[in-house]
Amino acid sequence: MTVAEPLHRPSTPSMSTADHYHPPLGPDGSPFAFYEAMRDEAETTPIGWSESYGGHWIVAGYDATVEIMQNGESFSNKAVTFPRYGTGEIELMLVAQDEPVHKKYRQLVAAPFSPAKTAEFSAQLAATMNSLIDEKIGDGRADLATWIAEEIPARLTAIILGLPPTEGDKYRGWVQAVSKYFVTEPERAAVAFEDMLSHAAALIEERRSNPGNDVMSIVTQAEVDGERLSDADLVGFFTVLLIAGIETASRLLGTALWRLAWDIDLRRRLIANPALVPTAIDEFTRYYSPALLGRLVTERVVVGDVTMEPGEVAMLWLPVANRDRRAFPYPDALVPDRVPNRHLGLGHGIHRCLGAHLVRVQGRVVVSEFLNRIPEFELDRDRKPQWSAGQVSGFSSVPAVFPAGSPRGV
Repeated sequence: MTVAEPLHRPSTPSMSTADHYHPPLGPDGSPFAFYEAMRDEAETTPIGWSESYGGHWIVAGYDATVEIMQNGESFSNKAVTFPRYGTGEIELMLVAQDEPVHKKYRQLVAAPFSPAKTAEFSAQLAATMNSLIDEKIGDGRADLATWIAEEIPARLTAIILGLPPTEGDKYRGWVQAVSKYFVTEPERAAVAFEDMLSHAAALIEERRSNPGNDVMSIVTQAEVDGERLSDADLVGFFTVLLIAGIETASRLLGTALWRLAWDIDLRRRLIANPALVPTAIDEFTRYYSPALLGRLVTERVVVGDVTMEPGEVAMLWLPVANRDRRAFPYPDALVPDRVPNRHLGLGHGIHRCLGAHLVRVQGRVVVSEFLNRIPEFELDRDRKPQWSAGQVSGFSSVPAVFPAGSPRGV
C-alpha cells in the first residue's frame, strides 16, 4: 500500500501504533482501557498518525470526527474499510459510495429500514427471543454471544434479505470471511466468500423471476436513471446489507449482555424500570461503539492543525470519539438515561447507518426479553469472554451461568 508522506505527523504512544485489528486488551478481555488512554491523548492531539498498515491517520476527537464526516468533498467513502475488506472487485454499495450516487441507491432500500417498518419486527423478534431462551434456559449456562447476540441479527437480516432465517451459522461465516479472515486466514476467507457469491447469484436470479417483499426483491426490480442494477451492484447490496445487518448488531448486543452479566446495579435498574431500556440501548451504543469508519483523503485539507494529503486514509475511532469529555458529561460512566445523547456510534449525517432503527429495535427486544426471563445471571468464572477485534469489534463469546429455569408452557 502506497501512502503519501504527510506534512505533519503528530504521534502519541497509543496513536502511533494503533491497530484496530490488534488492540491491547485489559484484564477484563476488552480494549476499553486503551480507548480511554487514546481519549486522554486526544484532548491535546485529536488526530495522530499510526504506522500500521502502511501508515494512516487516527481521528479520535469528537469535533474532528464530526468535521470529517460532514466534509464529503475532501473525504471519500472509498476507504470506508481499511484495510479494504476482502470483496475483490465488488463495491460495498451505500457505505463505500459518495454523493450524489449514494443518495440514489439509498433511496432504493430506505423504506424497509424506516422507524415504522422496523417497529413491525418487535413481536416477531420477541417470539424468536423466547424460542431461543426456551432452548437453553434449563441448562443453567450458555454463551450469550453465540446463543442470543449473534443469532437474533442473523435471523432478522436473513428475513430482510429473503434468506432462510435458520441458517445463521452460514451467514455469520460469510461475514467473518469478508470482514476478518481476509486479514488473518485468507485461504479460509476465499472459500467462504465464493460460497457467499454463489448463494447471492442464485438469490438474485430467483428474485428477478419471482420477486417478493424482501430487500433483494426491491433492488433486483429497481431502476436507477432508467437502468436496472447490474449483477455486481446487486451482489454489492447483498454483501453490505449482510455485513452491516449481522456484525454491528451482534457485537453491540454481545457487549451489552457482557456488561449486564456483571453490572448488577444496572441490570436491576433496567428490570425495575423497563421504560429505561430504549435510552440504555443508545447509551450502550455510545459507550461500546462497535464500528470504526475509514475515509480516503481526496484533496489537501486541514483539520485542526493537521494537514492531510490526497491518497491518505483517516480512520475514525468512533468508540474513542464517543468518550470525548467535551461532548459528553461523565463520558466514562454508562448512564442509561443519558439525554441528549449525540453519539456517533451509528454514524452521522447523510451516512448515518441505514439500519440504525433496526439496531435499536433488536437491542430493546433482546435486553427486555432476556431480563424478563433470566433476571439473574453472571459471567462464567470457568470460561473467559472473548473479544473479536477488527473494524467492527465487540465480545464474540460471553459465557454465563444462571439459575436453571423452565421453557414457557412447561
